[in-house]
Amino acid sequence: MNGRLLKLARELPAEPVLVTGASGRIGRRLLEVLTAAGCNPRAMSRNGATRFPAGVELCVADLTRAESLPEALEGVAHVFHLASYAPSPEDPDPENNTAHQDVSVVGTRNLLAQAQGAGVASLVFVSSTRTIDGSNSAYAQAKKTAEKLVLTVSGQLKTTVLRLPPVYGFTRQGSIAQMLASIDAGRFPPLPDFGDRRSLVHVDDVVQALLLAALAPMAGGKNYTVTDLQTYSSKQIYELMCAALGRTPPRWRVPVWLLQAGAGAGSLLENLTGKSMPLNRNRLNSLSRSACFDGQVIVEELAFSPMHTLEEALPEIVCQFRA
Repeated sequence: MNGRLLKLARELPAEPVLVTGASGRIGRRLLEVLTAAGCNPRAMSRNGATRFPAGVELCVADLTRAESLPEALEGVAHVFHLASYAPSPEDPDPENNTAHQDVSVVGTRNLLAQAQGAGVASLVFVSSTRTIDGSNSAYAQAKKTAEKLVLTVSGQLKTTVLRLPPVYGFTRQGSIAQMLASIDAGRFPPLPDFGDRRSLVHVDDVVQALLLAALAPMAGGKNYTVTDLQTYSSKQIYELMCAALGRTPPRWRVPVWLLQAGAGAGSLLENLTGKSMPLNRNRLNSLSRSACFDGQVIVEELAFSPMHTLEEALPEIVCQFRA
C-alpha cells in the first residue's frame, strides 16, 4: 500500500467516511486505502448485494430516493461522492442514457440536501473533464449540472469538484484496460498519428486528490482538474502498451480514411442491429480528438504530486492482467 496515501488517510477524523459509487473502480481503491489506514469507511450500495473488504460498513441507500439517505449520513464527517450511472455492455449509447440525469443530477441534489442537514463537514464530488471538452452528451451535461449544484452550496457545506480524464491503473476495467486487452489479443489496429494530445491519471493519484481535497480548508468551493501532468497521444499510448506487452509495434499504420470508413460502417450496423460494435464514429472520435488539460492548479494549491505515469505503471498493470 502506498505510504503517501496511508499518511493522508490517517489525517481524516475518526468519524465515519461515506463513499458513494463504492462498487466502482475508483471507489474500491479508495476503500482499500481507507481500511488499510484504519479509517471508518461506509460504502453506499443500492441493493446491498455488493461485497466489500473487511472493515467496510455497508449501507443500503439509493441516491435517487432522498428518504433513504439520512441513515447513510448519520455521524459522517466526510463524503466522497463518486456515484455515476454505470451502463451495461448492451447499452448502445451509454453516453446519452437518460439515467445520467437521475444519478448525477437528482442523486447529487438529494445527497447535498441531506448532507447539510446531517452536519457533514465536507463533500468531494468526482466529475469529468468531459464537462470542459465541448461534449454535449447526456453524461457531460449531467455532470456539468451536478458540478454547479455542488459548488452552489459551498457556503453551507465545504464542497470540492475534481474533474478527471481517463483513469488508468486497472487490469480489466476502463478504456485504458480495454485497449490493453485488445492489443494483447491482436484485435487493436496500429494507430496512425492523429496529431492528438490527451491527459490521463492513475487511480492512486485520484485517491490522493480526493484525500487532499477533503483535508484542505482552502479546497472549499473550488474545482480542480487532476492529471498525471503528462501529455500523450493515442499513437504513443498504443506503442507504450505494445512495449509493456513485449510486442514490437508493426511498421505499418491503418490509414485515417480506412478507420473513418470502418467507423461509419460500425455506426450503421449499430443502428440496424441495436448491438454495440468494436469501432464506431464515437469511438474513433475519442481516439483521434485532443483532450489535454491543465492540471497545475491542484499542484500549486493543495500540494498534489503525481506518483505515476502511464509508462511507469504499465509493466505492473500487464503483470496483473496476465495473472
